[in-house]
Amino acid sequence: MATMDFFEAQAAAHRTTLRLIALFAGAVATLVALTVLLVAAVVAWSTPPTGVLSWGKLFAAITPGLGFGIAGAVILLVGLASLFRLISLSGGGRAVADSLGGRLVPTTTDDPAERRLLNVVEEMAIASGLPVPPVYLLEEEGINAFAAGYGPDDAVIGVTRGTLELLDRDELQGVVAHEFSHVLNGDMRLNLRLTAVLFGILVIGIVGRSLVGRRSTSSSRSSRGGSGPAQVIALAVGLMVIGYTGTFFGNLIKAAVSRQREFLADASSVQFTRNPRGIADALRKIGGHAAGSSVGHGRAEEMSHMFFGQAVTGFLGGLGATHPPLEERILAVEPTWDGSFLEPEPAPPEPEEPGPAPEATAPLDALLVVPAAIAAAGAAAGGAAGSIGAGIGHVTPDDVAHARELIGELPRVFHEAAHDPFGARAAIYALLMPTDETEAERALAHVDAHAEPGVPELLRDLMEHRDALPPGARMTLIHIAMPALKALSEPQYVRFRDNLVAIIKLNGRIDRFEWVLHQVVRKELRPHFEGVKRRRMGGLRVARAGEACWALLSALAQIDHENVEDAESACRAGLDSLGLGDELARRGGLADREDANQKRLTDAMRQLRDLHPLDQPKLLKAAIATVQHDGHVSAEEHELLAGVAAVLDCPLPPLGSSTDHA
Repeated sequence: MATMDFFEAQAAAHRTTLRLIALFAGAVATLVALTVLLVAAVVAWSTPPTGVLSWGKLFAAITPGLGFGIAGAVILLVGLASLFRLISLSGGGRAVADSLGGRLVPTTTDDPAERRLLNVVEEMAIASGLPVPPVYLLEEEGINAFAAGYGPDDAVIGVTRGTLELLDRDELQGVVAHEFSHVLNGDMRLNLRLTAVLFGILVIGIVGRSLVGRRSTSSSRSSRGGSGPAQVIALAVGLMVIGYTGTFFGNLIKAAVSRQREFLADASSVQFTRNPRGIADALRKIGGHAAGSSVGHGRAEEMSHMFFGQAVTGFLGGLGATHPPLEERILAVEPTWDGSFLEPEPAPPEPEEPGPAPEATAPLDALLVVPAAIAAAGAAAGGAAGSIGAGIGHVTPDDVAHARELIGELPRVFHEAAHDPFGARAAIYALLMPTDETEAERALAHVDAHAEPGVPELLRDLMEHRDALPPGARMTLIHIAMPALKALSEPQYVRFRDNLVAIIKLNGRIDRFEWVLHQVVRKELRPHFEGVKRRRMGGLRVARAGEACWALLSALAQIDHENVEDAESACRAGLDSLGLGDELARRGGLADREDANQKRLTDAMRQLRDLHPLDQPKLLKAAIATVQHDGHVSAEEHELLAGVAAVLDCPLPPLGSSTDHA
């Protein structure tokens, strides 16, 4: 199977966005032309002799002033409407879930079905190196789900009540894997832009409908006639027709973009789980369910392209459908399907605990069959075993199983704390507590004075168990705590953020792990609480960032190498992969091991964040080549890689079983 990595997927999403802009411009141009013709027709109709319309009068009415005036008005109206809708969705995934009537599933839930759902989402996030997203529940009978947001850090996963209660764990995992594919492939941002674009086109029809309503109300209050009301009604009806004609073509664009990406997401779900039966049976249950995948909320039509299944009935049959037919999707992942659907039956799940994942149910030979629909969609196979670089943007069943093992290895006291907003804050503080008793007491005193009541007590309880955390578990704990931290109020978040910085600075120095933790927490929480900020596309090329690359790779090379020659060899391996092999000699060797407050590292990453998108994967792979030079990756090396990946907005797979946990 052809491989599409994270960076290729992001680039493909960017190209699709450019095509969307071109199609949108074409649709707006068509609306402008039609509106100019409509207004000219009304003007010609009103010109003596009134009530008579001819081609001569029509063309005479189309003056430069009329044409430019109407064009400017239409473009301004559509642009402002699209901007308004985009601003209303600036809250990212949370705004979409709220607009659909979603209820946030609390991370402390004791409902078995909700707990199972959170566990599946958590496992998939850890396996893919993505932040664990908040999960929302829609009270809908249909079997459906969605992923929404501008990026992984503000993403949410939503599922309907039907999905929660009618799918077993394998089927639920298949659906969740499908949605995580949309997160990895950059589809969510595209979906939000589609929503804003279509609203901008629809607004012309809304204006026309409003004029019709007002004219009818006015007419009912007055018996006076004349040509005025007829002209206004003709203009209003014409605007309605034009607006909904634009929406018609807009929906065709939405359907074409969405359907192709659904095939890719289905294929990725099979890749992630090695279990085509899971997603196939979920689709078969949609076919056999009375409510299908329908969503009855009033905003479902607007958001229909974001869902797992066809949320609303498409116009003109399949022409306007946002998803491929169920039959095609099932055959794409299960070529031997006999054409039968499954009638779903509610089956309350048994309570489950974190632990080893179940074995994949599909035989290996079944997985070697790649249907044409999946191949055409660009389905990706997993990367080489043991290579972190090959795993970026790829998820394999081994990754999912290993993620569940990592979660299961956490001491219960930490696992439970990470799912509670108070406990999650205490767990993050616990990771920052110094080993020196005097410094630890100062840090605890700061928490006593500045944290909310209850957090200091939980922190002291966790401190008694901190030695039980296995090597490499700190990053897992941080990621698991994120949904609970996103449930904080804004004042609580500000206090937590300020306390975090204060504790890090309390002893007058910043070590590498403190730097990593701050980078990851800031990256994952800032978009949620402070708004999604558009990141400009960098233009810096690696060839002009030699000093920054040298500083970063020097820091990575020296983590596990006391021997200078071994460290230089590891650093050189990374620099060679960037075409900067002579940088080490030019700088006179490695950077000093001592980096007060990680200033050199911070300065380097501030510059490297502006790398050209095509050079960012090169840098990350060079960093991975550096730490893998000696054949293993330690937990400390992986933690620094996580901090680098956070700065570059890139997912990083967890420390795998094929790497060194020491």
